[in-house]
Amino acid sequence: MQKNPLHVRLYLACILFTTILVSACSSDNTIVFNSDEFKIYPNRIEQGEFKAVADGSKEITSNYPNLASDEWKLKRKLFHYPSYESNHDLLNAVYNLSLEEIDRKIIEDSIFLDEYITTVELGYSSIFSLALIHPEVCKNSLIKRVKNDRIMQDPGTGGSWPIASDRLLWAIAAWEVYKATGDNDWLRKTYFIIKNSIEDDVNVIWDYHMHLFKGEASFLNWREQSYPAWMTPTDIYESYSLSNQVIHFEALQALINMGKLLSKDVQKYEHISEALKKSINTKFRLDRNKHFAQFLYKNSNLLSEHSDGLGESIANIWNVSNASANQVPVSKFGVACFHPQIPNIPSYHNNSIWPFVQASWNWAAAENGNTRAVLHGLAYSLRSSGLFLTNKKNFLMENGDFQGTEFNKDSDLLSASASLSNYLHVLMGIRLTSEQMEFRPVIPRELKGKQILSNLKYHNAILHVEVLGFGNKISSFTFDGTPYRRAVVPKNIEGHHKIVIKMNNQVPAGEELNLVDHYHSPATPVLSYRNNELQWNSIENAVYYKVYQNGELLLETKDSYMTDVKIEEPVEYCVQALDSNKVHSFLSKPVVLYESKYEKHLEAEAFQTNRKSPYIVLKKTDEEPYYFQVKAPRKGTYQISFLYANGNGDFDNGDMCVSRSLWQNNGYLGSIVFPQRGKGNWNEYGYSNSFQADLKKGYNFFKISFEEFNNNMNGQGNAVRIDKIRLLRLK
Repeated sequence: MQKNPLHVRLYLACILFTTILVSACSSDNTIVFNSDEFKIYPNRIEQGEFKAVADGSKEITSNYPNLASDEWKLKRKLFHYPSYESNHDLLNAVYNLSLEEIDRKIIEDSIFLDEYITTVELGYSSIFSLALIHPEVCKNSLIKRVKNDRIMQDPGTGGSWPIASDRLLWAIAAWEVYKATGDNDWLRKTYFIIKNSIEDDVNVIWDYHMHLFKGEASFLNWREQSYPAWMTPTDIYESYSLSNQVIHFEALQALINMGKLLSKDVQKYEHISEALKKSINTKFRLDRNKHFAQFLYKNSNLLSEHSDGLGESIANIWNVSNASANQVPVSKFGVACFHPQIPNIPSYHNNSIWPFVQASWNWAAAENGNTRAVLHGLAYSLRSSGLFLTNKKNFLMENGDFQGTEFNKDSDLLSASASLSNYLHVLMGIRLTSEQMEFRPVIPRELKGKQILSNLKYHNAILHVEVLGFGNKISSFTFDGTPYRRAVVPKNIEGHHKIVIKMNNQVPAGEELNLVDHYHSPATPVLSYRNNELQWNSIENAVYYKVYQNGELLLETKDSYMTDVKIEEPVEYCVQALDSNKVHSFLSKPVVLYESKYEKHLEAEAFQTNRKSPYIVLKKTDEEPYYFQVKAPRKGTYQISFLYANGNGDFDNGDMCVSRSLWQNNGYLGSIVFPQRGKGNWNEYGYSNSFQADLKKGYNFFKISFEEFNNNMNGQGNAVRIDKIRLLRLK
């Protein structure tokens, strides 16, 4: 065979070299995100030996172990939803995967199915994306979570509401639906449901002294997973969580805005929301950090210094906080539920990343215009959805694996809805008001190119939106070819329209990101008192301890004891461990010390004419309130609480937490809350929340009544047994 001439061989070699060069420089080999743990390319994810590859926008294959399948292929028709397209196959495919997982949960009458969807899951899912992409589903689903013209709280700690009250996410979701549709019938229907629910919360959990709402953090409803082990449901009820404050603030904004559109008087709610916002920004701020604390302990200004990824993020999204979410700690696989982690606790909320918490932080980063944070956040979201070929509920923060958490599932509605938020609220920058749709895209340089969202329904219009380039500012905005100064679309437009947004193609300077290592706080000390000495166990890795007296720092010490403790008036002590990095443990369970003369117990049945038992039983059906009187030996401030039993359900679940209204001389003191203490266990006693009351010397008169706002989520089971009334003179 004749050999090729030299010039032919050189030509073929050039072709081969060019082919290799082009392959090496092709867009699919351009690194979008690079960390020590994983890499993101336009069409794939690489995490060590594991890889997921997107073949176009309708297929992803993955070799990650223990998946239900090694490939995802789009099987459902999604033409009735907004469609997304970009230069990156991975972005396109994860969008379609998430949309398909949501679509699988809808049946003919547009109600979510195949699992129990909670009010909280539905609320967050609607806020993240569903109110915009499928408002009719949201309407029908939200209404299913209403009972007696009030929003239903999911079963939970101590028997649900009022210990937990993040049901008000429903209100925010309902407002999102209105902003997306302009449906005035929906506005009128939901306004009174929201008003009734907020009124109940104002009567039962609003603290008029602290200007904060009491109760559990949103979604962190496995007690030991996010609170110190010693905290009972009563203790959690008497604490103040960041996320709960933020949700109440935004729900109040929804009620105020709805009320104004309906010509209602909303001045009361404006005053509450203003006071609440001020309290959030003053009482939750940590001196040493720019981020906020997770919660305030009961009856004090002492804070849990753990960060709250969700609470901080939604505070930024809803313009509650004047701090930046850029200071929230970010680990190597994303934003954990909180930081640092709690030692010796299994992984669920603790030691775990939830995709919807990550997506909320991504949105907050976009609100702050931080393209660096947005890139990290999107990479974390894409990694889990793409590598696992589904939207998992959660995964471990130390290695990014979904195996090893206490509970998990595929095709999680909340995670899938949050995944779409990355496209709608971050890359496309969609913001809704009652009057318009605004666009504020944030595009990292690594994702530059074209982002297209088609078939986006807004009121009576269908929009085709293109975002070109990268950056955090818009350089030009055209609507049907006509340039406008503001990137907004009014609600009254109709028909099909094309929007083109060009970004400024600039990388902002000085963008912050608080990257942290996986870290555990010191264990919680156990405090005791004996022989005029406070003692606590020595904590591993602790270098010193803080001792607090009545909520004020009294002492810093390397010892595990404090001697010569004087007891006169009632005094409360607690202790906290700190490690070499000045990371705090939770506070110990408080120890309250006092001379016996300061305390008095009254038998509850002593104030009944027909005494049949060594206790009283309060029922919802009682015809008369329960009256009792206190003979104070001297004028002063007293703490009142009640020794009770509630055997309607277990500590950690159910919907039969009991509450009653406490009155002093016909003045409302607040609601007594009696959490569940064990299913069928009516001999398990504990103390209710406490009240401070100013008593005159001699007889003081009280009553306990059932008011409409004392209805629990069960509606029927609402009985409680009270054994004793405890009085503690404070001063």
